[in-house]
Amino acid sequence: MIIALRPVADAAVANGKVTTITRNASDVSIGRQLRIRRTSRGISERELCEKLGIDPNDLLAYEAGTKRVRANLLLRIANILDVRPDYFFQGHTADELAASLESFASIIGRCG
Repeated sequence: MIIALRPVADAAVANGKVTTITRNASDVSIGRQLRIRRTSRGISERELCEKLGIDPNDLLAYEAGTKRVRANLLLRIANILDVRPDYFFQGHTADELAASLESFASIIGRCG
């Protein structure tokens, strides 16, 4: 499976206004893997949120790929779901992972 690292746009309607939500394909893929593993283990959204100490809306956003999962949270999720962290990156090519790391490094560079 090859996953493109281009943004994906969705439209959402809130309070009568149409808002565009941009999702990164990597975030969508990680969210999909998270949902698949959580449901296959028989863990409810509520149960995972309680174990992680996060808001249910945040979990929904992570699984939808509209919010990026921080590395330390991904490690905690992997532990609870009994997988190695690299489980969430299955299907990514080495080039795609390198592009994600380069993008991340440029964001960090702008913050410093």
